[in-house]
Amino acid sequence: MATILWIVHVIVSIALIGVVLMQPGQAGGMGTAFGGGGSQTLFGSQGSTGFLGKATGVLGTLFFLTSLSLAVLSTGGEKSLMQQPAPKQQEQVPQKQTPQKKAPEAPAPPTDSQPSGGGGAQVPQVPGQKPGGQGRGG
Repeated sequence: MATILWIVHVIVSIALIGVVLMQPGQAGGMGTAFGGGGSQTLFGSQGSTGFLGKATGVLGTLFFLTSLSLAVLSTGGEKSLMQQPAPKQQEQVPQKQTPQKKAPEAPAPPTDSQPSGGGGAQVPQVPGQKPGGQGRGG
């Protein structure tokens, strides 16, 4: 069934493209509407507007119906997302509260790698600067 519908859909698509391309433009139809001598009418003196217009409508309707039918067949009978029940939400587990760490009451005693007496962070030496200097002469 789907294969036949695909074949009909492709044939209708190609025919619809051909019919639309055969239609004259809006300005081109004015000269042929009155049966002008220079016009080469294939469909009579009335022009091709009536026949091609009706054919476009019929082929457009067939294209819509075959597209809709193929879309319905492609779902394979599955339910729509709107028809499925909503997924259950997972229960939220309360997070364990971690005890707050107390701030140290006194600074740690200096180790052997730190010089005693300064108490602050060591400032790296810049090459060419005297120890304890501020950088600029003075």
